[in-house]
Parts: sequence; structure tokens; C-alpha cells
Amino acid sequence: MNERLRHGAVAFTSHVPFTLVLPQGFSPERAWPLVIALHGMGHNEELMRRFVGALVDRPWIWAFPRGPHSFEMRQPEKIRIGHAWYLFDGDQDALRRSMQATAQHLLDLHDLIRRDYPVATSAVVGFSQGGYLAGYVAPRNPERFKAAACVAGRIKHEFLQDAPRTVALAQFHGGKDENVAPGLAQEALENCAALGFKDTHFFSDPGAGHEVSAPMVSELGKWLERVLA
Repeated sequence: MNERLRHGAVAFTSHVPFTLVLPQGFSPERAWPLVIALHGMGHNEELMRRFVGALVDRPWIWAFPRGPHSFEMRQPEKIRIGHAWYLFDGDQDALRRSMQATAQHLLDLHDLIRRDYPVATSAVVGFSQGGYLAGYVAPRNPERFKAAACVAGRIKHEFLQDAPRTVALAQFHGGKDENVAPGLAQEALENCAALGFKDTHFFSDPGAGHEVSAPMVSELGKWLERVLA
């Protein structure tokens, strides 16, 4: 029976939206820092924009893309569509391939923004699943990005063995996070330092859980000011 089976694949293309927030006083006559902010699994770009709302008036261009993988999220009172950056079923090789595919998607977005707007330096920040991806795509593309920040996720240092060591890395975490253990997040950043990443920064909000807390946002703003300078 198996000898009668044939397998193939056909491409499916979808348009994935994003939102840009231009800085006050924006002028195309000068180049501006760019921050690409990635939401968590099941979230969307508008929620991420609210999470970092205290920083959107800084003199940077903010890009809030939507994760390319959409799925149903069923709740007792309603069904809504959530969005994800990659697919993960426990297989690390499959995870790496999924991250690579979405990393290319973000590079295409980066190209599109730089085509239409004057961009100086760039950084990627992300919450939870978005933080995992931020810590993957920026170190592997140091010619594009100066820095990556992971909020309530974990930098996959084991995927950075062959990456250049020039990108600044930061981890912002809640001391009460039950989704991603704070100790594992800090250990991952320490492993990045052991690999040779010289600019690493860890911040813990002791009272926060798996969230983007106000103290995290404040510290993120200070860190971005430094690495984007």
C-alpha cells in the first residue's frame, strides 16, 4: 500500500500586518533608530504596543508586527484568533527550522521598513515567545541589529553556538514567573556571556509574574537608550 503513496507540498502565502509608530517630529531628512517589538504567543501587535506604551514617545521608530502563524484560541465565552512566531512540539531541530523561517520573515520586514523610512540602528525586543525569537534573530544578523531583548522568555543560547558575538543581549524577567523559571532565564544569559557575548544585561522585577511589568518597561527604556545610541 505504501508504494502507492506520494507526498508533496504547495506554498500558501498570507499577508501579515504590522503597525509602525513614528517618533514625534519625524523627518525623513535624518535617520532614526528602529525597535521591532514582538508580541507573545496568542497575542497580537496591538497588545504589544500597549505593553510598551510608556516608551513609544521616545525618539525611535517602533515596528509592531503580527506573528505569521494564526490559530484558534477557544474560551468558554468565545473563540478568538491568536498569533504565534514559530511552531514547537518539543522537537528542537523542528523548532530551529521554524525559527529560521520566521527570522527570514522579520528580515523581509526590516528590508521593507528601511526601504520606506530612514533607519539608523535597529534592535529587536520581544515578550515571551517573541522574546525567544528576538534572542535568535538579532545575534544571527549583527550586520542589521545592534541588540536583542527578551522579556519573560529565554534566550536559546544553544542555538547561538555558531553566531557572531557582537550583539548586545538583555533579559527582563519577573521573579514570580511560573511560565519560564527566572533561574533558567538568567542561566541562559550567563551561558551567552560564556559563549563570548560581551554586552549582557539581566533585570529582575521581584514582584512580577509572566508579564511585561512597569519596572521592566522602565528598565527596557534605559537599556534601549544605551544600545541604540
